[in-house]
Amino acid sequence: MNRKVSKKAIALVLVLMLIVTTLFACNDPSSGPSTTPEATEPKTEPAATEPAATEPGKTEPGPAETEEPGLIGEGLKAAMILPGPISDIGFSGPAYDGLLRMKEELGYEISFAESVAAADYENVFRTYAADGFDIIFAQGAQFLETAMLVADDYPDTWFAVSSAFATNEKNISGWNLSSHDVGFLVGILAAQLTETNKIGNVSGAELPPLVMINDGIRAGAAYINPDVEVINIWTSATADNAQTKEAGVALLDSGCDILHSSAGVGTPGVVSAAAEAGKYLIANSADWTSVDPDTVLTSAMAGWSTAAFNTAVAFAQGELQPRPYMNGIAEGAVYLADYTAKAREVIPAEVFARVDEIIEGILAGEIVVEDEVAKLP
Repeated sequence: MNRKVSKKAIALVLVLMLIVTTLFACNDPSSGPSTTPEATEPKTEPAATEPAATEPGKTEPGPAETEEPGLIGEGLKAAMILPGPISDIGFSGPAYDGLLRMKEELGYEISFAESVAAADYENVFRTYAADGFDIIFAQGAQFLETAMLVADDYPDTWFAVSSAFATNEKNISGWNLSSHDVGFLVGILAAQLTETNKIGNVSGAELPPLVMINDGIRAGAAYINPDVEVINIWTSATADNAQTKEAGVALLDSGCDILHSSAGVGTPGVVSAAAEAGKYLIANSADWTSVDPDTVLTSAMAGWSTAAFNTAVAFAQGELQPRPYMNGIAEGAVYLADYTAKAREVIPAEVFARVDEIIEGILAGEIVVEDEVAKLP
């Protein structure tokens, strides 16, 4: 049966429909102004702080902080003076990489001078200081004397010199790598690979860092096996590949069955000596595996980038003191580069495990490299 709907009922229905429509419109996310927060600049996550020597794709670890430093260097200016070109993969280039990290990860304004001759040291220091740079990095102990000369004239500028162990006790600090740690990594690996109990080391000039590397190798080898002998040959700071190859051949002839090179740009000569004899080599400072991945098993890396970056962090935080700072395994500045495919083929798994175990012991403070060096005769 049909019923007539009253005008009052129709009006009530229309009111209810209007209320529902209004409520829906108020809650529609597509209506009204956007509530999305403004995009913020992402902060770069620092590299891993605990080097794992056998992990593939290993790159230089970052400083030993567990949290993102953030752009703590905003408003600060950092300059770097380099003795060689930034293309130098062993010394000037890695330091320059640290400068780039200061800009990208900490917010510093940066500048650099490469291939600076000794006659220009003072002028470059003074120019940067006069231009208002807050901290001036110099890569190499050869810059220390000039920094000492200039620093008193610019008390508001900080001077950070690598491989430097002296200071004016005011505004000069050293950002140093632990050469003992570099050698120790070589020693604990090489001592497990030698069958003759003789490790050959071709060094450059008889300078303190290279003496320390040699002592570190001896300490690392002794930690594994006290019967292992490390035989070292000094060449020179300017040794070419012919000289270093000759030294490598002499070591192999003396019974060494694994070689190490800390001869810098002369390293390819030592690699050639090892390759021709069918032996293996461990390098240092730069990743030399690309020279001959079937001969160079790995490199004990000296991370100038991380040492410079750690110094910049301390400066930005107002914690940098006028003293030498050491950067080693514990600070993420000394570590083993990737093992090559050949290394993974010829090195037993238990050797990798033992190396990792020792590195973990150093990071935990259970093994102190300096104590092991002090045990040497």
